[in-house]
Order: sequence, then C-alpha cells, then structure tokens
Amino acid sequence: MKKFFLFVFLMTSVFSFSQNLSEFRTLMQKGESSETVAKSLLEKSKAEYDKTKLPIYEALAAVGHFFVAKHGGNPISKYSHFNKGKKLLSEAIKKEPKNLEIRFMRYICQEKTPGFLGYKDNLVEDKKFILSEYKNTKDENLKTYIKNYFKL
Repeated sequence: MKKFFLFVFLMTSVFSFSQNLSEFRTLMQKGESSETVAKSLLEKSKAEYDKTKLPIYEALAAVGHFFVAKHGGNPISKYSHFNKGKKLLSEAIKKEPKNLEIRFMRYICQEKTPGFLGYKDNLVEDKKFILSEYKNTKDENLKTYIKNYFKL
C-alpha cells in the first residue's frame, strides 16, 4: 500500500511539474512581445526558484530579465536586467550543463541579443548540443519547439 501511495505521489509531482513548465513556456513565448507578461514571467519564475531551487526556474528568471531589459526605457535599467539575465543563465547552466531546455534558452537569448553587447560566446556550442540531443528528450513539447525553431 505504501508503494502505491508513493507511486501516486510521484506521478502527481511529475504531472504538476509538467503543467507548471507548460505555463512558464507560454509566458516565455509571449514575454518577448509584452512587457506585462515579461514581468510576470520574471516574478513567477523567481518565486518558483525560491521554492524549488531548480535550475530550470533560474533560467526562466534569466529569460524574464532579458525580456524586461528589452521592454525597458532607461538604458541603465536595461543593462542591469541584461547582466542579471546573463548571470542567472550562466549559473543555471553550471548547475545542469546537460539540460537541453536551459541550453536552448541560452541559445535563443544569445542569438537575439544585439552583437554590440558581446553575448554570443556559446552559439556554436549550444546549437551543436541542442541538435545532437533534442531527439533523445521525452518532452514532446520541447522537441517540437526545437524542431520548429530550427526548421528541422
């Protein structure tokens, strides 16, 4: 009986985590074009990271910072958010260097960052990793998103 409850708990946790990531992915897709959504992504991902300490939420907070920087008007504030995003994303990757989704986030952020900011160091490395690993993920939504992004 204990095994049954443990199984139910684990399955509920996995389902909840998956649903939660789906919500964050939606925020991430809309955050690039909406300042309100960008701020929501940043706040929610920070709160989730504070609760769980999972690097995926740290990376999502990083993306939130990049989006807030994009929508900001004050150059000093924009640069501050940009640097926070870089730092958080780097820390998330150090914690989970083989995490496909985090590496994909970094790839997209670096690709979309203006060249004068000098944040293009990992494009080749990340693209190679993503293209070699995406087929192995069990996350069909992530796999589809990567295939669509790279037009595979």
